[in-house]
Amino acid sequence: MDNPRSFDEMAYLDLNPDVEAAIRRGQFETGYAHWLKHGKAEGRLTSLDDIKTPSGECPDDWDEARYLRMNPDVAASLRAGVFTSGYAHWAAHGEDEGRPGGLLSFRLADPAQLFRDHPFGINYFGFHSMKNGLASAAHGYLDALKLVTPNVGVVDVPVWGREILEKAEFTPDRGTYAINILHQNPNMVPYFLHHYSQRTLQDRYNIGIWVWELHAGYPDWLQASRLFHEVWVPSAYVADALKPVCAAPLIRIPYVVGGLPEEPALSRATLGWPEDAFVFLYVFDVASTLERKNPFALIRAFRWAFRGRKDVVLALKYHHASDDVTGVRALENFCAGNPGIRTISTTMTEEQVYSLFQLSDCFVSPHRSEGFGLNIAQAMYYGKPVIATGYSGNMDFTSAENSFLIDYNLIPLDTDYEWYQKGYAWADPSVEHLAALMRQVLENGEESKRRAERGRSLVRESFSAAAVARQMERLNRLQAP
Repeated sequence: MDNPRSFDEMAYLDLNPDVEAAIRRGQFETGYAHWLKHGKAEGRLTSLDDIKTPSGECPDDWDEARYLRMNPDVAASLRAGVFTSGYAHWAAHGEDEGRPGGLLSFRLADPAQLFRDHPFGINYFGFHSMKNGLASAAHGYLDALKLVTPNVGVVDVPVWGREILEKAEFTPDRGTYAINILHQNPNMVPYFLHHYSQRTLQDRYNIGIWVWELHAGYPDWLQASRLFHEVWVPSAYVADALKPVCAAPLIRIPYVVGGLPEEPALSRATLGWPEDAFVFLYVFDVASTLERKNPFALIRAFRWAFRGRKDVVLALKYHHASDDVTGVRALENFCAGNPGIRTISTTMTEEQVYSLFQLSDCFVSPHRSEGFGLNIAQAMYYGKPVIATGYSGNMDFTSAENSFLIDYNLIPLDTDYEWYQKGYAWADPSVEHLAALMRQVLENGEESKRRAERGRSLVRESFSAAAVARQMERLNRLQAP
C-alpha cells in the first residue's frame, strides 16, 4: 500500500510510538495502513502542525516528536486528551520527572560548593518500613552509616506502583543534609522523581543504591544514572551488569549481615518440626518473582533425594503470597501429598523468621539469580551449611570452601517476568546436582560443619556493620577541601 505524498510516514510514527512497535511486530505494513484502519477514527496526530502548546510556541530547542517517541505514555495521554502537547506534559511533570527527550535542565552539583551550602550528613531515602529484602538491606546500611556520622536523616519512601500513585496529594520530605542516598532501584527512579521531583536532587551530592538480578541492565537506565554522582551496588555481579548502562561511578558496598538475634524466639515444637529430623530450609519472597526464586526445583530435588524418608524435612517459608496467587496455588499443589514438605505462609516477625534459620540444619537457595543473596548470607552468619546456585551476587561470599554450589546452565528468559524481560539471561540450576548436594550435606556431617564454620567466619568478619562502615568512610572525604 503506497502512502500518498501528503501523509508524513515518519512524523506519524514519531507521534505514535505504539504504531511503530506494532509495525515491528508485523501487525501493519506501514503507519499509513494503521491510520486508515484505526488512526483516522481515533483522531491520531499525523503532523506536528496538529499540536498546540498552551503558549502557542515551544522553545527553539524543543523536539516534540523526539519527546513523544521516547515517552510513549505521554503520546497516549495526548490521544486521550489529557495534555495538548508533549511540551505541555514536560512543563507540568516531565521536567521534574527527568523525562528523556526534553530540555536538559538537571546539572550535578559541584561538591565543593554544596558542602558549603548544606550541613554534612545524609538524607537516606528508602523503603524502610517495608517487609522485604530491600528494607532489610536498608536497615543494615543504616547501622553502618550511623558509625560514619550521627547526621543521618531517615526518609521512609512509600511503595511505588500501589495506592500512593493514586493519591492526589503527596508532600515529599526532601531532607536537610548535603548528601542524598536514594535506595531506589533504577526502575523505581521514575516513580521517585514523579513525587519528589528533581528539586530534591538539586544542590545535593546524590548517591544511588541499585541492585539488579539479571546479567545486564536496561538501556533506559542510563538516563537515570546521570542524576547521581555515584551509584553503590552490593556485589561485583551487579556492577558488571550495570556498567554498560550507568554513567556514574559504580562502587561496591556490600550489604550488612550482622546484629541478628543469637537465640531463637521459637522452638521446633511450636513449628511442628520433629526434634530428631534434619531440616532443609528455604526462605523467599513471592513478590521477588517465584520463577527467579525457583522453589519448584528444590521441591523436585528433595523428592528425588529423600522420597519416603521420615527423618528429613523441607521447610519453605514464603511471604507476600497475594502478589502471585496463581503461582502460590501451584506451589502448594506441588507440595501436596509430600508429608516431609512443610510450607509456612503465615506472617512472622523478623525475630521469628531468624528463628527458622537457627532451628534448621541447612539452608538451600536454588535461585536463578540474586543481586546479593541476603538470606544466604544470613544463614551463613548462623553457621549453617548452605547449598546455593553457583551464580550471581552470592559469589562474592560463597565458594567451594565454605558452601555447596549447585551446577547450572545460563538460559534466556522465555517470557517477561514482571521487571525481568524476555531474552535476558539467568541460571537454570541442575535439579540432579542439587539432590546430590542435599544428600552430601546430610550424610557427610563433618565436611558440612567445616564449610559452615568457614562461611560463618567470613560473613561475621567481612559483612558486619563495622566492616561495611569502613568502606563508607569515603563519605567523610567528600567534604575535604
